[in-house]
Amino acid sequence: MIDKPTILVTSLGRTGTQFFSQLFAHLLPAATALHEPDVWNVMQYPHMGERLRQIRRQLAESGLWNMTVGKASGHWGLAQVADARLRGHLAYASAAQELRRQRARFIATRPGPVYVEANVAFYGLIDVAASAFAHHRLIYLVRDGRDWVRSHMNWGELYGNRGWRGRWARQWPTAPELPGDPYVDQWARMTRFERVCWAWSRLNAYALQTVTANPHARVFHFEQIFRAADRDEHLADLVAFATDLPGARPATSFAGWLERPIHASAGSFPAWSGWTAPRQARFRQICGPLMAQLGYDMEARHG
Repeated sequence: MIDKPTILVTSLGRTGTQFFSQLFAHLLPAATALHEPDVWNVMQYPHMGERLRQIRRQLAESGLWNMTVGKASGHWGLAQVADARLRGHLAYASAAQELRRQRARFIATRPGPVYVEANVAFYGLIDVAASAFAHHRLIYLVRDGRDWVRSHMNWGELYGNRGWRGRWARQWPTAPELPGDPYVDQWARMTRFERVCWAWSRLNAYALQTVTANPHARVFHFEQIFRAADRDEHLADLVAFATDLPGARPATSFAGWLERPIHASAGSFPAWSGWTAPRQARFRQICGPLMAQLGYDMEARHG
């Protein structure tokens, strides 16, 4: 087991995970708080100077071997482990063993009494975390599917990689890889929009199912944290849950943090109100059941 108290923040992306790594670095200044330490995040920066600074930072945080030989050989990177769990290619015990192998020494050698990691990869390892971490809290963030789909359509990576990224970047799970999925026979004809809708529904459904198997995991809604009138109360609840660990008492306040801008994707894909009727109907078909389960009102004015 990994003994160091650990806070994990995960989602399907586009939910402010980087914000939370920075927040907990502020609240727990003695801790190590990282955002996706096993993912190269340099291409999101437009200028070469900033890309080089990010490369140096990631190498310092994660280690040269991990980010080069480890990634190239498949020995470093939890996204592949999470996706293998979803696809049914990796048993629970094997996934727990791989999680411990990738993180035990890494976490033990990071400075500070607490380790914080915000990483999309844990979406598929929520239940597995219970067998890897002796003391942990895991936060799973969900976001209204209409906004999530729009954000990913504008971001351009999910089912949209081209060129070298299409060859080397992570390949998200697809319906044909999941036996029994109702969209297996439709996948080849589905547009990128439909596939992104499918990912929101299918991957979230898997993650939410595994949350129930981990008593140290909780679900939080993106909108309650960042947009609700009482968002400070929701953030306080999240922080209290996450820091209910040995040595994780916040050293300072989070006052004003929700006033800070979070990264937003730019692009031409419109908000829900600008979608065509066929597109809205397709979203309702693919995502409607989970939207209702999560309490999102499809009839309320949106976007």
